[in-house]
Amino acid sequence: MEGDWKTISGKPPLSSHDRDSNLDLPVLSSLAQHETSELTKYATEAVDLAAYTQGTIVGWPSPVLPSLQSENSPIGGEPMTDEEASWMGSVLCLGALLLTPIYGYLSNNHSRKLTGYLVGIPPIICWLMIIFARSKMTLFIARFLIGAVGAGNTVLCPLYVTEIVEDDVRGSLGTYVMLFFSIGVLQSYIVGSYASYQVLGFACISLPILFVFLFYWMPESPVYLMSRNRHMESRKALSWLRGNDKQTVDREMEKLTEVLNISKEDSSSGFPILELFSKRGSRRAMLICMGFTINMGLSGSFALMTFTVRIFQESGSELSPDLSAICVAILQCASVFLTSVIIDRAGRKIIMIVSNMALVLCLLVMGAYYYLKDAGFEVSHFGWLPVVCLCSYVVAVNMGVMTVPWIVINEVFEPRVKSMAVTLCCSFVWAINFLTSKFFLPVASHVGLAGCYWFFGVVCLLGAVFCHLVMPETKNRSLADILKELAGEKRFTKP
Repeated sequence: MEGDWKTISGKPPLSSHDRDSNLDLPVLSSLAQHETSELTKYATEAVDLAAYTQGTIVGWPSPVLPSLQSENSPIGGEPMTDEEASWMGSVLCLGALLLTPIYGYLSNNHSRKLTGYLVGIPPIICWLMIIFARSKMTLFIARFLIGAVGAGNTVLCPLYVTEIVEDDVRGSLGTYVMLFFSIGVLQSYIVGSYASYQVLGFACISLPILFVFLFYWMPESPVYLMSRNRHMESRKALSWLRGNDKQTVDREMEKLTEVLNISKEDSSSGFPILELFSKRGSRRAMLICMGFTINMGLSGSFALMTFTVRIFQESGSELSPDLSAICVAILQCASVFLTSVIIDRAGRKIIMIVSNMALVLCLLVMGAYYYLKDAGFEVSHFGWLPVVCLCSYVVAVNMGVMTVPWIVINEVFEPRVKSMAVTLCCSFVWAINFLTSKFFLPVASHVGLAGCYWFFGVVCLLGAVFCHLVMPETKNRSLADILKELAGEKRFTKP
């Protein structure tokens, strides 16, 4: 297929010197004359289609649940109960939780590329199961298995993007994971609001097919290749990503060598899991990332997003629940896009602190509204308040708490232990998401929405304090420099 380059670009082939590696980059090797930023962005967007796919999966229950709980349910012939509805979101998290270690192992031992294929193929099968399901059990099994996308996406996308982009755009391009995820949620909300159950399924199944096709042409991660002592292939991958700019490739190869040399120091144990907790830098990085995962999981985002339509119905707002949910998803996309613009200018730390404090305000006000409503006060004239607060919440949470941690988690670990650390963090996130999505409605029915919102608000307040005291600033810094500081070789300084 490599010989097909000319029919696509019309440009002369690469020299034999540039093609002597075993790394197969068919067809798209002809694009290597383009601008570096364009090629890197193209690879980023290709892999982030997995996040797009996950977004459609997470957003799917919100417009579909009202239909499934109606008398004319398209599945099973009878309305779905609240208990069954709670499993619709949580069983996805359970599947992702159990499958995350598998994807972590594959990405570390059998390449990022193989992991990508195994992220894209399962949802194709599962969407077919969902489209043609005739029983609730089939639906639940498909939702469980489609958790593979969530497991693989949280491991693969941030890891791959961090390893292929340059230091000065690592933050902005790293936010594309959440941007594509948010667009996927928006697609499910829009299509699900105006199309049938089956049409929504067919609209969603096209995305994993497109992802598998495009990801096939992407190079392997240069960091992974270097960690396997495949230096020529790593250089070839970097050459493609950087548009054959030899000076840039040489400079980045030196950086990769420095990072790997740091990783090899004190690695006599031979077991990444032991090194993760035995080395000072890795322990500190693990503390930071565990704090992030608690902040993300207990900010309430997954529960609120999964049951967006239900929350608007409970609010008594005069706006259509489906229309309100679509507006929320648009704000989600806009806020993540804004973060991509400012993250490499303002920095990760200040964005996280501001995001958490804004969430505290939104959650306190929402909690107060539902407390007064449950207490019997007349709040019908303020039906717009939960809508405004939830919209503000979506903007705040996606500007920082749900976006920045995925970038930082992939910036603070050595290559030797990164996959193991990311796997542990992702598993922890999915465990929290499972608990919050499964028990959000049952707990809310006992303590009220006010209690749930206030609990999430307290967690966000603690998250702001944690970020101020513990989180390092990593913007525009090389991975080697970050690793040295975490290991205590020099004091943290503002970049």
